[in-house]
Amino acid sequence: MITPYTLLLIENKNLDQTRSLYPKLEEQKHHVLLISTPEEAVEKISTRWPNLIVFNLNNDPLVFTEFQEAIDQLKLDLPYLVIGNKENLPPSLHPDTVLISPDKPQQLIQGITKAISIQRNRFIRLVDLVLDCQQSQVLHQGVQHSLTPKEFKLLQMFLNRHDEILTRKEIMQQVWETDYMGDTRTLDVHVRWVRKKTEVNPSSPSHLKTVRGEGYIFITKTR
Repeated sequence: MITPYTLLLIENKNLDQTRSLYPKLEEQKHHVLLISTPEEAVEKISTRWPNLIVFNLNNDPLVFTEFQEAIDQLKLDLPYLVIGNKENLPPSLHPDTVLISPDKPQQLIQGITKAISIQRNRFIRLVDLVLDCQQSQVLHQGVQHSLTPKEFKLLQMFLNRHDEILTRKEIMQQVWETDYMGDTRTLDVHVRWVRKKTEVNPSSPSHLKTVRGEGYIFITKTR
């Protein structure tokens, strides 16, 4: 079974169906973001945080270095999968680059799996949020927010156990590593901070809700 991922596909949009990777990736149920300019790459990566950058150099005039330089400025350190020949590539590649020969398209699935395995558990995607577990930041509706260590641990706990009521005691134990329940105002303060970075209306949250007398719950089903 193929795990679906969010992929940024860089290729000429005018490629015919036989050379384009877009239909092949969609057949595998991946969410494919097709772009053909460095400017589009920066915009899509900044607002979507894909799991993998797929660069189709097969008979394509696009210049790899132009895209790599633009993408590297974002400092997200995403892995690459390149379909092309070594002769078409610069000597200094992203360290997580996986190269597939264009005459072996059947290796596409294995190439994606190998490239993503480097950062397999990096992103948690739920509702309109993406949590970056490598750089401790969250993307909410295309806007990036940095998280403090406690905010990150708190949000990670909520997302890993979404749609489940978490008691104040177990939150304090896991995030603050304490059994002391005499004053949990710091928990409430951190929840407010997390809501500001993950809710459209923090004062009336749609996802991170208070369960009176028990704790909190992160709801993914809002309808």
